[in-house]
Amino acid sequence: MHDDQFFQKNKLGDHVASIFDDLAGFTYFIKDTKLRYVAFNQRLKLIFNVDHGSEILGKTDADFMPEHIMLNIRADDLNILNSEKPILNRIELVPTGNGFVDWSATNKKPLYTTEGKLCGIVGVTRPFNQSNATLSQNRELGPALEMMHRSFRDNIPIEHLASSTHLSRSTFQRKFKGCFGMTAKEYLRHLKVQEACHKISQTTMTFADISYHCGFADQSHFSREFTRIMKEPPSSYRARYRIN
Repeated sequence: MHDDQFFQKNKLGDHVASIFDDLAGFTYFIKDTKLRYVAFNQRLKLIFNVDHGSEILGKTDADFMPEHIMLNIRADDLNILNSEKPILNRIELVPTGNGFVDWSATNKKPLYTTEGKLCGIVGVTRPFNQSNATLSQNRELGPALEMMHRSFRDNIPIEHLASSTHLSRSTFQRKFKGCFGMTAKEYLRHLKVQEACHKISQTTMTFADISYHCGFADQSHFSREFTRIMKEPPSSYRARYRIN
């Protein structure tokens, strides 16, 4: 039985998609071994900016995403299919529609038939702060996170962040990376890029002004950091999400 026949016969994705529609901010999907979408919840339609699920069914990320972004997703998916190992709790900025991005935790796992044959990938992206483990750690790191979100435009010394949590610098850095999968400095850079995404897509500010208001050293630094994190330059991002 081919992968698509298996999914059609068992309706696996359709049975659970509606559950994720009732969970705010959750994106759910199943892809077959050719990386075609065979099941998904309503949120994916918003992200891909389509009106009907039929526009996604049987298509791949290449039909909806810029090539440089699609290639990164495809590399992850192929690695899962080849290694049969999951990607768990990857913390990243992901699109939420209309040029906005937000922190999410992504899990993707290989999917098998009842006979044990690899038949695809199942994935869920959820708002990062809805993870129970994260909420528990965030209570300890909360004061530092509040400072970072309030003052991300400034160069906050790690010592100040650690002091706000009553942890030593080394303990703070270890716990922060264990929670977020990145250092506090990297997290601050992501916060700046997150704000830049909103300004690029929702305002007509120049890139020089955006770089200043988001706390980058200069426009060149802004362009490098934005491209590194978002996998495309600011000009390309604005072209896709330009406001009317």
